[in-house]
Amino acid sequence: MNGQDQRLDVGIIGGGCSGLVTLKELVDEGHRCRVFEKSNVLGGLYTQAYQQGVFVSSHLLTMFSDFVGKDVDILEKPRMLSFIEYAQYLNDYADHFQLKEFIQLETEVKSLWKDFSDQKWKVRLTDDTQIYSFDRIAICCGVFGNISLPTFQNQDLFQGKIKHMKHIQRYEEFQDKHICIVGSGESASDMILAAAQFGQKAYLSIRKDHGFIVPRYIHGDRFGPADLDTSRIHHSIPRAWGVLHTAIDMFNSLIKSYLNCLFYQKGRSTDYDVVRRAGIYMNLKQIRTSNVWTTYGTKNSNIVEALVKYKHKCQRKPGIKQLKAHSVVFEDNTEEYVDEIVCCTGFKTSFPFIEQSEDADDTLKRYFTEAKISHNLYKHCFHPDLGDEVAWIGFARPALGAIPPLMELQARWFALLCSKKLTLPSKAEMNEKICKYVKYLEWQLTPYRVNRLTNLTDYLIYSDDLARTIGCRPNFTRIFFSEPKLWMKLMCGPLLNAQYRLIGPHAKAKQAKDVILKAKWVKQPNILYFCMLTCYAFFYLVFRIESCKPASWYPL
Repeated sequence: MNGQDQRLDVGIIGGGCSGLVTLKELVDEGHRCRVFEKSNVLGGLYTQAYQQGVFVSSHLLTMFSDFVGKDVDILEKPRMLSFIEYAQYLNDYADHFQLKEFIQLETEVKSLWKDFSDQKWKVRLTDDTQIYSFDRIAICCGVFGNISLPTFQNQDLFQGKIKHMKHIQRYEEFQDKHICIVGSGESASDMILAAAQFGQKAYLSIRKDHGFIVPRYIHGDRFGPADLDTSRIHHSIPRAWGVLHTAIDMFNSLIKSYLNCLFYQKGRSTDYDVVRRAGIYMNLKQIRTSNVWTTYGTKNSNIVEALVKYKHKCQRKPGIKQLKAHSVVFEDNTEEYVDEIVCCTGFKTSFPFIEQSEDADDTLKRYFTEAKISHNLYKHCFHPDLGDEVAWIGFARPALGAIPPLMELQARWFALLCSKKLTLPSKAEMNEKICKYVKYLEWQLTPYRVNRLTNLTDYLIYSDDLARTIGCRPNFTRIFFSEPKLWMKLMCGPLLNAQYRLIGPHAKAKQAKDVILKAKWVKQPNILYFCMLTCYAFFYLVFRIESCKPASWYPL
C-alpha cells in the first residue's frame, strides 16, 4: 500500500447486485457515491426474471462475506433461494448497511463521457435535468440487460413465435404447446422441464456438448445443496487432470447412489436416483471434450429429468438447420411441428450510455467496445487505457461457483484503488498479464468456450487471485497450526466468501470465523478429494511434475 487516502466522488451505473456491493465497499472507504438505477426497485435482474426461478448455487456460496441475511438457520440448513427471496436479500443488505440514501431509482443514464477540461467524468440522465460530475465511474449494469437471439435459416417463413427466455414469466405459458428450447445451460434446464410438464411436445436443441451437469441437491433435498462440496480442497485439484478427476468423481457418485438404494431403500430406486444416474452417464459420455474443469457447469439437473421422466414427449435434438412455416428442421434432418421456439442463448453486453452518446468521443466508444470482451480487461475489471478511472464490476462468470462473491472481491479492490491504498500495474504490464491470462483460460476451458463466453473464468483461481491483490487471502499454513478446526472447515467446507474477511482491509475476523465454523459441510467427497490432492501435491513437490501442481496454491 502506498500514497495517502483520498476521498472521491464515484458514480455507479446500476443498482442490482453488483451496484449495491460496490456502493457498500466504496462507502466503507469513505467515498462519496451516487447510484443510478433505471428500474423502480432494487435487485436488478432478479426482480424481472421468471417468477418460479430458483438459484443454482446455495445461499452459502452466493451470500456476501459480511451479511448472511435474516434467515438464522440457513448456515446449518442451506438451500437455494428463489429469485424473489434473493431480491429481498439484496434489499435487506441495503437496509443493513444503510445504502438506500445513495440510490436514485427510476433514473436512467443517457450519456457518459470524460470532460478533459476538468478531468471529470460526466453523467447525463435521460430527462436531461442535470449533469453529474465524478472522479471515478463503476459500470455495474451487468451482462443480462440485452438478450442474445440467434438467427435461423428461413426464419421469416416461420409462423410460430420465437422468444428469449427473458420473455417467459410463468411456465403455464407452455400449456398444450409444442415447444423447442434452444440451449443447454441452467435456464434451458428449467425451461425444458417446464415445457415437458405443461406442453404437448418438447424438444431440446443442443449444438454441441451440454454443460457439466450438477443437480441442485445431492440426494433430493434431504442432504443439502450439491455445491456443499465446492470446497477449497476440491477446487485445488490440478486442472490438467480433469478427465481423471471427472471419472473418479462420477464413479464415486454412482457407487454412492447404488449403495444408498441397496441399504436405505430396500433395493428400490426413486425417480431422483434414476435422474441422478442418467445425469452422471451424460457427463461421462462427453468426458473427453467437456469435463468438470473444461466447461461451464449446468448446476441444474432439470434437463435430465425432462429427458428421462418425460421421455414419451421430450426429446433431445441437435442444432436447428432451418425453419419452415410450422416446423423446425434439425441438423440430423428430422422435422418436428413447433408452436414456439424459446432461446436460452444468453445475453450480450452493451453500454447504450456510451454507444448512443452524443457526448462521448470515438476513442472512449472504442474502449467500451473492447470492454465487451470481458477477459480482455485486466482481471475482468479495468481497461489498460483507462486505468482505475472506470471499473467494470460483475462481468466475470465462474464456470462452477457463484457470481456475487466475485463481484464483492472486485468491488473491494476498486474501493481500495480509489483510496490509493492499492495501485494498478503499468499499461504495458496489464496488457502482458491479460495475454497470459487469456492463454491460460484457453488452455483450461478450450478456445471455443473462451471466445464464445468471454466472461468465463475459474472460480477459486480467480477469487484467490483477487484476494492476493487485495491482501485478504488467509495464510492457510499458519491457520493449520494455530486453529486446526478452522483450517479443516476452510479446506473442506464450502467456499464461503467469509474466508476473505479473516484478514486484510475491513476484516471482520470474529464474524467470519463464526460463519465458517457454523456452515454445513459434507465429509465423504472431501475425504476423497483430500486423498487425490495429497497424491498430486506429492508428485509436484517431490518430482516437480508441473501438471500435478495444485490449483490456487500459487499466484496465477
